[in-house]
Amino acid sequence: MEQNSTLSVEDFVVAATSFYEISNRLADGWKLIKDENETHKTYIKKHTFLQVERDGVQSLLKTELVIFFNLSYGVPAFSFNIWNSSGVLLTLEEIRHMSFVTLNQKEFYSVITQQEHPIFLRPYFIVHPCHTAELLSALREGSKNIIVTFLGLITPLLKLDLSMEYGL
Repeated sequence: MEQNSTLSVEDFVVAATSFYEISNRLADGWKLIKDENETHKTYIKKHTFLQVERDGVQSLLKTELVIFFNLSYGVPAFSFNIWNSSGVLLTLEEIRHMSFVTLNQKEFYSVITQQEHPIFLRPYFIVHPCHTAELLSALREGSKNIIVTFLGLITPLLKLDLSMEYGL
């Protein structure tokens, strides 16, 4: 039996609302922004800091994380921006070097690209959604929340912390 690999906008909003409620319970800082007129523009967002070490030097980076619905692929999509302590946006190459996952440049650039955000209409780094539908369809049946499952797949790319309590 073939499973549907896409998600409806309504299912995304339900999952985003549930994720937001768990975040509130955990005081994790995610915000839910609902667009009542254009439901597909509903998203969840978090501002946080990442502490990274490179060449023995500790740095604190400001991050903006956004999970939105990708209409073309029918899946949750992850976008982000990361700034250094001077307020300068990191390059894609700098982000690749801070990743937990070792990928060569070509592989990494096929997963994460910088493009105009479909909601904010300004540049963001976006995890390409092309394989998201396939991955999520395999994991969807056992998932309590598709956004938690989705984040679990991509957190190693950016060293994001996702509390295990989201899965409980």
